[in-house]
Amino acid sequence: MNSTHGARTSHRDTLLDALQSIIMESGVQEVTLDSVAARAGVTKGGLIYHFKSKEALLLALTERLRAQVDAYCVDPQENPQDSVRKFLIARINYAFNMNAQEKKLMANLLMATGSYPSLLGPVKSMYDAGTGELALMEDSAGLALSVWTALDGFVLLEMLNIRHFSALEKQQMQAALITLVEQQLTRPRD
Repeated sequence: MNSTHGARTSHRDTLLDALQSIIMESGVQEVTLDSVAARAGVTKGGLIYHFKSKEALLLALTERLRAQVDAYCVDPQENPQDSVRKFLIARINYAFNMNAQEKKLMANLLMATGSYPSLLGPVKSMYDAGTGELALMEDSAGLALSVWTALDGFVLLEMLNIRHFSALEKQQMQAALITLVEQQLTRPRD
């Protein structure tokens, strides 16, 4: 990789970091190309080199968040039963360890889909990939899809400020889901 390409990648990440901080502070409605460029310390032309529009910025941030979630969790294609167990436990831990800032960012991006429907694409593909693989698990699809859906419900309730669970409630739910997954998806040893 040459240094120019590395600098471009760095500027791109800096721009996405700036976008993310603006969204967490003020919401998507306050995002402008000028505000992102100023926050990132680059010219508007430098921003436009990477992102032609506000929508392109939001789409790139959504893709980056999707990649972060995917990287946190084990690939469900490794070894069927052990892999699904590890994947679900990683997803459970991710959902219960999201901080308030992450939830606020995701809630803002979710609300932005009304104005920018293209943001749904990366989110939908993440869900389709995850649930599609889980649905193919012959003996454990019902459990896997139920856990995934329960986690979505938990995260959405907190993200949208409908219900905030206490630390004890979160700990109890997390432990219960992990126990359920471990009991149902641990292969008996010969």
